[in-house]
Amino acid sequence: MTPRFHFQVRIRERYKLLGLLGLGVLLAAVLIRQVGVGMEEQILSGGNDFFAALAQGEAEKEGLFVRLLWGRAWLPVTWIVLSFTAFGIVSLYLFWIYLGFAMTTALWVSMAFGGWRGPFYFWGLLFPQYLAYAPAFLLIYVGCMQWNRYYRDRRIPIKGIQTSLPQLRLFLLRIFLGLMLYLLGIYMESQWNPWILQKFFIKT
Repeated sequence: MTPRFHFQVRIRERYKLLGLLGLGVLLAAVLIRQVGVGMEEQILSGGNDFFAALAQGEAEKEGLFVRLLWGRAWLPVTWIVLSFTAFGIVSLYLFWIYLGFAMTTALWVSMAFGGWRGPFYFWGLLFPQYLAYAPAFLLIYVGCMQWNRYYRDRRIPIKGIQTSLPQLRLFLLRIFLGLMLYLLGIYMESQWNPWILQKFFIKT
């Protein structure tokens, strides 16, 4: 009976995450319906400006890695810091709402800009960096969630945490590997993704 019980718990956790993801999609759909009407011209203008900037060449990529690093660093840092507090699980669950909202909004903007080519623009904006981002998110997410549950159950003061704890070592290992993949994703987004967009999405 014990294995079956654990299996059911995992299924319920997945349903919970899917429900949070769906909530983000629903919130994005409501927002798009409320403010999306009449924004096509702004999206078209912004998209044209974006691709025109890419068409200028390699000079536009100077400093892009640092700018993306500052813009992307808040998410894993927030997870890691809050995993030592009572709000760790809440922050992790809120990410799934944010992910559903952001992905739906990005897809809608791509469709509004590119029409039937919108899905190709959408995947073009995500490739290849999400090949690194996806496992990075997973490692950091699982590491922070399991450590937060252990930390809350034991109620260990921060000063009393011992580096010899297997749970802490596993947490740090997952965080280290996740951050390395995250940095690789930022590098891909700053160096490889602009080249792909220039090669396949900018009309000569």
